[in-house]
Amino acid sequence: MTAADRHQSAAAEPSPLADPPKIAPARIFGDQLITSGQTAHIDGTNIAEGIVGAGIDLDTARRCARQCARNVVEAARGELIRAGQDLDAITGVTRVTIFVASAPSFTEQHLVGHAATDYFLEVFGPEIGFHTRAALGLAALPTNSPVEIEAIFQLAN
Repeated sequence: MTAADRHQSAAAEPSPLADPPKIAPARIFGDQLITSGQTAHIDGTNIAEGIVGAGIDLDTARRCARQCARNVVEAARGELIRAGQDLDAITGVTRVTIFVASAPSFTEQHLVGHAATDYFLEVFGPEIGFHTRAALGLAALPTNSPVEIEAIFQLAN
């Protein structure tokens, strides 16, 4: 059966919530490694919950961003290990996107993002860790995490 056949025969309604799809924490595509969004958790427990600027202060949000960055690197490391490689296969941190659950008046998403940028630079150094970035404010994030981060890494050929 081809993808076109499966497309034509796919159900119109989504599957029950009890059957969530399998989502990879990270995947290698050619010479890039792309992570799924990683929230601010340690061992499955959020380190904070809520909205930045409405119960979550800037320092807490920055701690969350650093933990998200750690989780992104760990997701990347797991995928690289599955491919028989390690973090040294990363030749560049290409793009980092920081999502911040923000109160309407909170406009310092970039300061939250600085904590993640600092982590990538600390782990990969100033050449490999230097990256492009976007820091966006959103109404809410999965699991009530104040911050979520995803990244794209360049790999050695």
